[in-house]
Formats: sequence, structure tokens, C-alpha cells
Amino acid sequence: MKKFLAVFTAGLLFMACNQTNQSEKANLDVAAIKTIELHVTGMTCEGCENTVMKAVNELEGVTESMASYTEELTVVSYDTTLTNTEAITAAIEKVGYTVEGPATKQVLVE
Repeated sequence: MKKFLAVFTAGLLFMACNQTNQSEKANLDVAAIKTIELHVTGMTCEGCENTVMKAVNELEGVTESMASYTEELTVVSYDTTLTNTEAITAAIEKVGYTVEGPATKQVLVE
């Protein structure tokens, strides 16, 4: 039962963190969606990953994000007409992590 509650709670948190306002989705230019991979240092746990994803997801135009402290990687998909790499970098650095530049590893994004 405890395992079920833990998985259920984690699922609810994930869904809440990844919700996007429907009106914002309607304003996205699908042709302008770009995905970037950034080498981000300073993350040491899943909490750090969530902090980075939350900061990035708050930017207008971000459609999806993923962070991995073990890979020192953040992957962000965004509408280039609404935000840019500089704004994404600034959001990550504002919450205390360092963007070293583009990721050197190729990652399969689902």
C-alpha cells in the first residue's frame, strides 16, 4: 500500500509540474519548435532536476523539458517565437545551476 501511495503521489506531482495552460498551447507555432540540449552542472539529486525543470517550464513558449543530474543534462523544447536559449539559460542559472553550454552527449528524447 505504501508503494502504491508513493507511486500515485509521484505521478500526481509529475502531472502537476508538467501541465501547460491550454491558451498558451494555442499560441505556439509548431513550425518554430526547437529542442536544445544543455550541459548543466551543480545538480546533485532529483530535487535539483525538478527545480531546473520547474524554472524552465515557467517560461512562455516552453513545451517540454527534462533534466538529469547524473548526465549533467537538460533538454528543452520551446517555441522560438516566444523564448530563446538565452532566456532558458538565465532561468536555469537564476535557480543556482551553471549552464556550461551545449551538451556534448547525444540523447534520445521521447
